[in-house]
Amino acid sequence: MFSRNHRAYLDEAVRIGAQSPNDQIVFRARATWATADKAVGSSGVIPIYYSAVGSEGQVEYAAELCGVLINPVEGSPEASMWLSRVLPATASEGLWDPPARTLYEIRNCRALAQPFPITRLVKASDGKPISADYGHSYSVVRAVDDIG
Repeated sequence: MFSRNHRAYLDEAVRIGAQSPNDQIVFRARATWATADKAVGSSGVIPIYYSAVGSEGQVEYAAELCGVLINPVEGSPEASMWLSRVLPATASEGLWDPPARTLYEIRNCRALAQPFPITRLVKASDGKPISADYGHSYSVVRAVDDIG
């Protein structure tokens, strides 16, 4: 998987991952991550690579994508359980206007010692590299070579 997120949130996830690698952190997305849901459902935990919002097309972070919740329902026990694992910095974000279409959980977030261009990631859908200015919410990807 590939996605973007704010550097401050990713750095906070890195701090948590360094202390407790198995602690799950939940983020939200406005897009429906249907293919991500299928990928996690069929493969279990999968790698997720992040580029910080506003960065120069570099993948700087990696984590493990553990779960995806599509179309969470405001106030439902399931959504409440997932939202109990958000970062303190994101807890007050407005999730329901417009509604979040996806909640997803990661663990073991870490900053990469050697960031690399997002163009080294290849979209699973068509085998083409992600463009340097890729602006979509996420993409199911594979790395073209060993990136650790």
